[in-house]
Amino acid sequence: MRPAPIRQLTHREIERSTRRYPITLLCPDWRDPRNVGSVFRLADAAGLEKIVLAGSTPQPPHPKIARTARSTVRAVPYATVTDTLAYLRQERGAGRLILGLELTATSESLFTYRLPTDRDIILVAGTEVGGISEAVLAECDATVHLPMHGQNTSMNVATALSAAVYLLLMQLQ
Repeated sequence: MRPAPIRQLTHREIERSTRRYPITLLCPDWRDPRNVGSVFRLADAAGLEKIVLAGSTPQPPHPKIARTARSTVRAVPYATVTDTLAYLRQERGAGRLILGLELTATSESLFTYRLPTDRDIILVAGTEVGGISEAVLAECDATVHLPMHGQNTSMNVATALSAAVYLLLMQLQ
């Protein structure tokens, strides 16, 4: 007997969860509004607490953000801040873990990093060109990275954040 054919579920058949994870994505000085839209999709899909758009990062309403985000701008809480360093210091004072997604001399692979589960997390992803600035890195409690196995040493920022978020969520189950 042959098993039933595999069938893609319709939008209405997919079970939805209202679970929220204690992760805030900080996007300082990003350039591409399409990456911002992608992060809204990510935050919605992963059930993240919120997004913080900092410095010169494009903000809604913006047609390229809207096109990529596909209505998740209305569903995901977000804030804007002008001073990234002041925001990070405030969040650290509130007890949050500041985690930078960056290859550094001391960063740990997300394959082996053990997330402290007793603190809310601010996950910082730097600009598309220069990564996380030295000043912002100095505010991080730790840095983590995705292992790079090819000739390139980086990924698109929204793609890297997506992989990082889901690796962290595995630990929060």
